[in-house]
Amino acid sequence: MGLGIVVIFFASMATMGLGIVGQEFVAQGDQGKFMIKLKYDKSTTFEENNATTLEIEQMILAQKDVIDIVFANVGGPSSGMGAASFGQENRSEITVKMKKDMQKKYPTLNYMSEIRKKIQDKYPGVEVKALNMGMVDSEEAPIEIFLSSDDSDLLMKEAKRLKKHILTIPGAKDPSISTDEFSPEVRIDLDREKMGQLGLPIASVGMQLQNGLTGNDDARFDVKGEEYDIRIMLDKYDRSNVDNIKDMTFVTNDGKQVRLSEFADVSIENGYGQLERKNRISNTTLRSYVLGTASGTVADSITAYLKKEPLDKNVRMLWGGEVKRQKESMGALGMAMGIGLILVYLIMVALYDNFVYPFVVLFSIFVSLIGAILALNLTQSNMGIFTMLGMLMLLGLVAKNAILIVDFTNHLKTEGRSTYSALLEAVRERMRPILMTTIAMVIGMIPIATATGSGAEWKNGLAWILIGGLTSSMFLTIIVVPIMYYVVDRLQVKLTRKKINLEGEDDATVHGVI
Repeated sequence: MGLGIVVIFFASMATMGLGIVGQEFVAQGDQGKFMIKLKYDKSTTFEENNATTLEIEQMILAQKDVIDIVFANVGGPSSGMGAASFGQENRSEITVKMKKDMQKKYPTLNYMSEIRKKIQDKYPGVEVKALNMGMVDSEEAPIEIFLSSDDSDLLMKEAKRLKKHILTIPGAKDPSISTDEFSPEVRIDLDREKMGQLGLPIASVGMQLQNGLTGNDDARFDVKGEEYDIRIMLDKYDRSNVDNIKDMTFVTNDGKQVRLSEFADVSIENGYGQLERKNRISNTTLRSYVLGTASGTVADSITAYLKKEPLDKNVRMLWGGEVKRQKESMGALGMAMGIGLILVYLIMVALYDNFVYPFVVLFSIFVSLIGAILALNLTQSNMGIFTMLGMLMLLGLVAKNAILIVDFTNHLKTEGRSTYSALLEAVRERMRPILMTTIAMVIGMIPIATATGSGAEWKNGLAWILIGGLTSSMFLTIIVVPIMYYVVDRLQVKLTRKKINLEGEDDATVHGVI
């Protein structure tokens, strides 16, 4: 019987590697809210962006039976991960809130995917992302990887390779590289030798180029004491036409006018839209959203891939975002569980005035893990910070079953009963309180485990952990604890007899010598 329970314990632990139970920091939940991120072509003006976004907004609002509120932010995000790109004319966000309890009929993940597909079908040139807005900030991508290297080309090559693999991982959605976007830029290479021959100071050329292309706002316009900046610069058409920039004229020291093309090479190139530096070296951030799976599962797939095909040795990698917080919190809670076990043991040592019997009580905690893990598998719940808290709660809740049996057995032994008969009597007498307390706690947890309201996803896993752990402990403790108590007691008796025999032999030797 004991061997069978050991096999069940290791088999239940092995199910964690089957991928049924995922890992995440906190369950997002279904709040009936989602966000649509729109990215138009870089040549799109703010007016065109506004007009198209308005059409999409009206298309969503037309579904009056489902949609309650739609809020559009044209021109870029105002907060969250994309705040650095605020003011970009080719970006917009649409936040959608469904009517109360409508997500029960139309799950948010499915509904927002349908909305996304409709937008992509009607506006094929628009890049669309749909994000579920749960209990935590959903704008931050759960998967965040920081890559850095002294070699920028190698860095981008490895980042693109990793992004290509993430696209193949089930559940990974919309992976992106922070520095992967290209923006057309005008490159002006000055010929200093020609400028010296023409008598053109580089400072004055640079100042004139800055004034013409980015503007000068030194002038002020005064209206009844209120001053307004006046920005003077080249016309937008002239700034976007390379030939016009080449024809910009500059005055030499002797009063002659020369064109820019006479002493500089002017060209249009694609430059990186964003440059990142970390610890004085080039850095890029690879982000990916997660849909329909746990972020820890996607992170594990990425880690497994990097073990088979590691990054170049000159590229350094660090985890960030939810995965980093998940690892830190899981480690802290794991340490808390270890400390909790030690404290429970030490307290019982002080109460029993014995180091052996408290060790028997700890076996009830291990058998509770069987039911806890099986409950997660059967309900397809993910391992998160709240489920780990449930594991921590089990330390105190399930130990009381074993304490009842061990304490009553010790009491019967003081009355002269044998260990075997004392154990049988203890299990028989303490079965009723064990069943009453455990069933009461399990029934009390059922409403929390089956709740479907707002934020219920946070507590569902914790409740299932307690239900599974308490149930397995209720049935297995009455088997495991008596067996371990009997084994430990027999070993203790044998050690005591051996010690007495050795002491007797020592006394006999001493007498013989005398």
